[in-house]
Amino acid sequence: MYKQYNIINTRIWLNRGLVLMVDIHCHVLYGLDDGPEDPDQSMKLLRELEKKGVEKIIATPHYISGEEYSPTCEEIREKVRILQEEIDKENLKLQIYTGMEVYASHDTIEKIKNNEILSLNDSRYILIEFPFELIPKYMTDLLFAMQLEGFTPIIAHPERYCSDYIKSKLLKELVDKGVLLQINSESIIGTYGKRAKKAAYHLLKAGMVHFVATDSHSLNKIFSDKQLIEKKISDICGIENAERIMYINPQRVLENEDVLAMCDFKKQLFFTGIFRKLSIKM
Repeated sequence: MYKQYNIINTRIWLNRGLVLMVDIHCHVLYGLDDGPEDPDQSMKLLRELEKKGVEKIIATPHYISGEEYSPTCEEIREKVRILQEEIDKENLKLQIYTGMEVYASHDTIEKIKNNEILSLNDSRYILIEFPFELIPKYMTDLLFAMQLEGFTPIIAHPERYCSDYIKSKLLKELVDKGVLLQINSESIIGTYGKRAKKAAYHLLKAGMVHFVATDSHSLNKIFSDKQLIEKKISDICGIENAERIMYINPQRVLENEDVLAMCDFKKQLFFTGIFRKLSIKM
């Protein structure tokens, strides 16, 4: 029964280019951070993302408390509205939703309580970023406090952080406590360097990843090739997991539903390998 399911799913996977992606981490709003500078640049980025197979985008401008990048919720909602109007005028098949990439700080909980931070599409999920080169002492306490407030933290691109995050087994402990991880699609193909690629592979093989997102900022920093990313992930941890972290879980965030953990993929890889050999012979 397992073999039959896997072969059927593999056949579906071969036509996966028809499936469109939900991007939960994208810097597409103009004039708010290091993303597009004006509406025209935003629209160019949106057109290109649609061509590459993205259907729904959660706009996540940086939010850094007390710094230049600290947009208000109202600014974000207004720019999402303006861009959606332009999208509709061009008959693009795209939907944009509100969100933030929150840089962790000592006052993050205060900002959440004061409604200064946007969750992803007003769900219980909040995308949060930590320092790249060191583990802040308050990290675990902050994430736990967010959970006590009723939110589920999604750590943005942990594969790009220093190796201490993985070596300390902190990420594993956090995932076991309900914290979620999002890796960048381009980390998987080495765009961010060998260290980030190695860490992305490690997290995928360890079954700790919940989402893949583009983290696009501009046409120079964009999602490269959806089918390539799909194949890389399915080769590393199985077709079903690639489907979960690229399609199912991002959609569940939009709908404020529980996400799925990665499943055991060793048998999947075994049977997928057999099916591919049979397909070549056929």
